[in-house]
Amino acid sequence: MGRKKITYWTAIKIVKFFIIFYALGITGNLIYKNTKHIPAEKFVMRSDSEGYYQYLPHFFIYDWDDMGKMHWAKDYKPGVKLNMYTCGIAIMQIPFFFIAHFSSIYFELEADGYTSVYFMWILLATIFYVGLGLLFLYKSLRRYFSKKISFWTTLLIFFATNLYYYSLISPGMSHAYSFSLISMFVYFVPRFYDKQCFKNILMVSIPLGLATLIRPTNILIVLYFFFYGITNINDFRNRLKLFFKNWYYILTMLIVGIVIFIPQMLYWHTITGKYIFYSYRDEGTFPFLWSPKILTVLFGARNGWYIYTPLMFLASCSLIYLVIKKKLNSLATLIIMIVIIYINSSWWRPTFSSATGYRALIGFYPFMVIPLAFLLNKIYTQKRIVKIAFTFLLVIFVVYNLLFNYQYNSDVWWNHEWTWSNFSRLITF
Repeated sequence: MGRKKITYWTAIKIVKFFIIFYALGITGNLIYKNTKHIPAEKFVMRSDSEGYYQYLPHFFIYDWDDMGKMHWAKDYKPGVKLNMYTCGIAIMQIPFFFIAHFSSIYFELEADGYTSVYFMWILLATIFYVGLGLLFLYKSLRRYFSKKISFWTTLLIFFATNLYYYSLISPGMSHAYSFSLISMFVYFVPRFYDKQCFKNILMVSIPLGLATLIRPTNILIVLYFFFYGITNINDFRNRLKLFFKNWYYILTMLIVGIVIFIPQMLYWHTITGKYIFYSYRDEGTFPFLWSPKILTVLFGARNGWYIYTPLMFLASCSLIYLVIKKKLNSLATLIIMIVIIYINSSWWRPTFSSATGYRALIGFYPFMVIPLAFLLNKIYTQKRIVKIAFTFLLVIFVVYNLLFNYQYNSDVWWNHEWTWSNFSRLITF
């Protein structure tokens, strides 16, 4: 009986959370829409967002022969276009797309996949997945920290970073979905090492596979799985022995990954005749591998991670401290962050073009929450004046982030040489 009551009340709390989060999300979106007077199709379904989404109308509404005629795609050969974006987000949006489509048919509205009804449900899909990601993030933090620290850390990740923008204002992009899946991955990795079994390796493999299908560079998170809990060379040797002995866990991960990629491989084969294809082509080069633009990524006037999301500078300092002290799986997190920052710094456009802050790292925020929570836990055991000063700083970070999010206009990014001289335009009303 006691177990059922716990399950019931937990379910009630989760429902309440989603009701509040949906209300917050829709309100945040409406504020942007009404202050900027921008129609939904301009911020929900634009640029890359359409590239991710367009698999759905072309698969479920239009003729399959038109797969090579997607709007947001590049010429592959005469009369045939190739969508460079993978279909991971489209797969996650399917339930919400169906609701939009069948409700449009039922109410005799235009059901072509590109009306405000569809855009609204894309927004609701993103809010749902971000909410789910935040729940898993909170549960991961509770493994090490109190309810209060876990709660406030989770809130900060949403309100003091550009996750807010890519959840509520530009919800069609991939970053919020990556964040959600990687939050799940981070939650299930320690559960696998607590109890090594088929169920737990499956729960690690599914978010890993989907996250990779959404953004191929997300495959790097597998490093966290292999380096989790390692603090010295003996730990590393034991980890190698574990997987050599239990090789079927690695095989399971590979099989799950292949199964998840089947829809994408079928699309590639339909367009190119090949099951494996590098769809980014000219835009997928890494010309800076030997001269990575790390300072540009971290401190650049255009999208610099620490400049536009200063909360992550504090989290990074905390991470370095934890690595020195060999605590809280910090080595695994450091390896992940070094590799992804290096890869992004080597990309042909290391700033990732038009963006609200450094968007390419949003999916990796789940790795930074433990260092951040550790910092909060340390600070809030100090003297009252220290706690007040730090709280004031966090409030500044939140206000700064929200001002920037609501002031951001991609036309500024595209049409101007972005320098420090016009930086202040984005943080003033």
